[in-house]
Amino acid sequence: MFNCEVFINGECVHKQTYKSLTDISEDLNLTYHQVAEYSAGRVKRRITNHFKFHPVVSITKLPKSK
Repeated sequence: MFNCEVFINGECVHKQTYKSLTDISEDLNLTYHQVAEYSAGRVKRRITNHFKFHPVVSITKLPKSK
């Protein structure tokens, strides 16, 4: 299980729990590889960009319940 949150300008615009990274990629229209990079923490927000709004995606793996 994974928790996915998307923030724009500090405001949470999406928060949902998913069974897999594939489910996240399909729901957010991202590739599996992009979602895996977010999950591993390898995607950093670009400091210099030309976009007024830049989403920040946070994906965390939830501990398995017993």
